[in-house]
Amino acid sequence: MTSRAAEGYGGDRAGAGGEPLIGKQREGPSDLGSKAEFALVPRAGFFEGQIAVVGETRIDGIVLGSLQGPGDLILGSHARVEGRIECESVSSRGAIVGPVVARKRAHLGDGARFEGDLVAPAIEVDGDVIWNGKARVRP
Repeated sequence: MTSRAAEGYGGDRAGAGGEPLIGKQREGPSDLGSKAEFALVPRAGFFEGQIAVVGETRIDGIVLGSLQGPGDLILGSHARVEGRIECESVSSRGAIVGPVVARKRAHLGDGARFEGDLVAPAIEVDGDVIWNGKARVRP
């Protein structure tokens, strides 16, 4: 696994002020909640490889690779994932390119962009969503 700053985001492994990009604590309200939340990949962050989704996992930056596990995945409005997602539930306001399998529920919130097929027992799509793919609802 490798992690690095995305091109155009400074080109090194540290954010502004030298703090690490991966695992940075967010300051202020999040897109999907009222309290400050921990983002595994923060807004200016970039990660390439596999991520284990355990518990509630929030992504606000760019991920190239798969996200799989028994947890719940939250993608903020600045998140972009290129790869396979397979977890208990997915809630996204960001961009996804690749297939998604949610074992309980999938939610595409306002502003979400999704290029791929979705399999879940329950699917919720808000009004301002762009989606190009197929849905399969199954228990």
